[in-house]
Amino acid sequence: MRRVLRKRLPRDLKAGIGRYLALVLVIAMGIYLVIGIVGSAETVLHGTEEKRSKFNTEDGFFTVFLPLTDDELAEISAGGTEIQAEFYTDLAVDENTRLRMFKNRQRIDKVILDEGRLAENDSECVIEKRYAAENNISLGDKIQAGGAEFTVCGIGCVPDYDQPKAKFSDTAVQSKYFGLIFVTDECYDNVRRTTSQKAEEYVYAYTLGDGVTDDDLKGRIKELDLDYTKVEDKYFRETIDDILADRKDLEDGVDELYDGTAELSDGMKDMTAHNDELNDAAQAMVDSFFAQANSEPHLMLASVKLTEENYEKELDELIEATKSQDLKDLKEGLAGVIAFRDGLRDYTDGAQEASDGSDELKDGVSKLRDGIGEMLDEVFDIDIDNLISYVAEGDNERIEAAAGDVVMDRNAGLVAGIIVLILFGYVISVFVVHRVESEASVIGALYALGVKKKDLLGHYITLPTIVAFLGGLAGTALGFSPVGIGTQLQDSYGYFSLPQYDIYYAPYLLVYGLILPPVIADVVNALVINKKLSRTALSLIKNEQGASSYKQFNIRTKSFPTMFRIRQMLREVRSAAAVVLGMLVSLMVIMLGLDCYVMCQAVKHDNVADTDYQYMYLYKYPEENVPAGGEGAYVETLSTDCMGYTLDVTVIGLNENSKYFDARPEKGKNRAVINNSLVQRYGYKIGDRVTFTDMANDTDYSFTVTDVAEYSPGFTIFMDIDSMRELFGEEDDYFNAVYSDKALDIEQGRLYSVTSKADIEKSAGVYVEQMASLVWTLIIAGTVIFIVVMYLMMGVMIDRSSFGIALIKIFGYRPREVRSLYLNGNLMVVAVGALVCIPLSKFLMDCIYPSFIPNVACSMVLEFPPYLYLIIYVMVLAVYFVSSALLTRKLSRITPAEVLKNRE
Repeated sequence: MRRVLRKRLPRDLKAGIGRYLALVLVIAMGIYLVIGIVGSAETVLHGTEEKRSKFNTEDGFFTVFLPLTDDELAEISAGGTEIQAEFYTDLAVDENTRLRMFKNRQRIDKVILDEGRLAENDSECVIEKRYAAENNISLGDKIQAGGAEFTVCGIGCVPDYDQPKAKFSDTAVQSKYFGLIFVTDECYDNVRRTTSQKAEEYVYAYTLGDGVTDDDLKGRIKELDLDYTKVEDKYFRETIDDILADRKDLEDGVDELYDGTAELSDGMKDMTAHNDELNDAAQAMVDSFFAQANSEPHLMLASVKLTEENYEKELDELIEATKSQDLKDLKEGLAGVIAFRDGLRDYTDGAQEASDGSDELKDGVSKLRDGIGEMLDEVFDIDIDNLISYVAEGDNERIEAAAGDVVMDRNAGLVAGIIVLILFGYVISVFVVHRVESEASVIGALYALGVKKKDLLGHYITLPTIVAFLGGLAGTALGFSPVGIGTQLQDSYGYFSLPQYDIYYAPYLLVYGLILPPVIADVVNALVINKKLSRTALSLIKNEQGASSYKQFNIRTKSFPTMFRIRQMLREVRSAAAVVLGMLVSLMVIMLGLDCYVMCQAVKHDNVADTDYQYMYLYKYPEENVPAGGEGAYVETLSTDCMGYTLDVTVIGLNENSKYFDARPEKGKNRAVINNSLVQRYGYKIGDRVTFTDMANDTDYSFTVTDVAEYSPGFTIFMDIDSMRELFGEEDDYFNAVYSDKALDIEQGRLYSVTSKADIEKSAGVYVEQMASLVWTLIIAGTVIFIVVMYLMMGVMIDRSSFGIALIKIFGYRPREVRSLYLNGNLMVVAVGALVCIPLSKFLMDCIYPSFIPNVACSMVLEFPPYLYLIIYVMVLAVYFVSSALLTRKLSRITPAEVLKNRE
């Protein structure tokens, strides 16, 4: 009997060839969708991992002020750590274009060539592949850069510029204007020596030894001494000079003080050198005055001899007796000369004391001058290490950026695949039910002849399983072909600088494409057929139908066609549900594509619209004052977690009433305004407490949200600039960013980067271009699946109603009336179902969409314009009308003979 049943399979396949081909198409399209999207992501992820050893990708890099000596390199390389110098300088090609020149690499971050060879002489170079592609450069071409000419001998890529951005602050890759070249050591030195270029950057890549951590290596580097006097960067020197300005003023002041005390001491010595002579002369003058006084007649007559001790007493007595004015004048004269002598003596004694004090002062200031250096070393401690920046691989957005980017594609593809598999299982169940019910009489007869249930179960499972396997095989083949994975890979190859990856046949995708479809077919058939085959042979032979639930409804209408269509719809509720479910699933796939498109378009538009400044200058060495015409700000970078990914959050300190941002932050170290990107991604609202992390210092900062600002680029929070300076420990007038509406005359050496609005406009459209292939794949695949499912399910409805159609044809109904009764009723199912499924699919996809972009710090605008919903609705109805027109031919093939075939 099994042999007899097997002979039926070709006939059954031939009889339903159109239906089975359509089913193969649905399965193939679903598997193709998954493998094409997910397979390309897995190819990039696996290829990235596979190429790590060939690249010998760095574990990180650091930059320094001065090149390290051999002894210093040996010191920090302890424990098996390997360090390689990757110095570079940027060469100007034209006003907008730069080529970053490196020496050929030997051990770390090696070049993988797509074609050609490494540079071997002074006039050759290897050029980075994305720059070469964007500028139509091929092997053998000559290029000019930095006043030198090079012949392209190779085209390739390096792992530390997987995402070839010139600066981390760049919003997107612009390979048209920036690329890399690799030359010989001699060529590099010659170009550096003979051309006037930007200062050389001292970069070292490293791979860590066993047991050595990034913190260990960073600590070793910071312990190295730096003789900052040897740093050539004039802006660095200016910064040091500013730090040392107060110290120099103090040192100069102490020197001047010492010089003054020395002059004072010398002057006092000169002044006191004749003290004794002055005192002797004064005493001689006093003696002379007394000798002359004693020769006066009045005194000689009175036999009085005046001395310093008795002159006042003796003269007073004589004056009293004689009333002589001359004696009075004599007394005053003697008192005056004695006072002069005593005053002079006091003066010379004081001068001598002052001289002795000036010597002591000089000695004290001399000791101060000798010790001031040690004291100022403590007060003005310039503890500057040689390390400028330290970036571990995980924090380097240039490394393995493609692998991080395709995670979104993989997530989207897997979700779309799950949705399609659900649809596939349901469609299979509808087909199985219809086939078993249409052959109920045959099955009952076979039961009566002694055929076992398991034989029939195996028979009815076989064909759907084969069809499912063929659909899976076709989808897998297409998915792994150039039109599948190959097409999706072009998105990555067209943006990132990647080597050519071999297609990776992920084992789980092979299982997904080749094994899962037939397994689902087996399981669904086994469950559905087992129940249908459990009826008795007599019930099957009579083709008895269960009581239909639609009899419970009281349909209030006098229109027979309306009542008939309603009852027909209720009778075929299972097939109608399949149409609605197919619509929902297909629309979810389409909505996924449209969400990608709408979000990328919103990013493209909003990033430009919300940028009110024309130029943003980010300082490496800030000036003392904000340049005229600019608005100063203070910028720091913190981090936040998003589903396991670490994303940057920019903190901008603004002055009151900023001209370029509508944020109005309040004063306070823990108060901040957040941008709408954070609201859209995390759902923050005013009053919430948000926390971000300073990864470099392992410090968390918490803020209370006071307002939301309309500013889309990245994740951003705004603070009052004075409060921010206080929070981060900066000076009251500190700033490191300037915004302006015109180009400012700022020395390039002071800046980390300059970002213009034109740069933002150029890079904003990159996301749309990058996601275009994925968007179209999802929309097309979802549309095809919907068309096929609708056609198949409506066809099943007609097949199930063939007896009724044949019967009403006997009653004389014309084809137009038959179509109205059996097809137009489905219009209500499709029209109402679309009204429900379109917003529902949009809601469901919006809920899960954030999980597709956890590694991207951007706004997430997913709202559709109203007209887009209308377009989708009209397209759904258009698909229905096309399917209805095609099924009209099917109606015409049903003849009144169907009644005779199914009579009891």
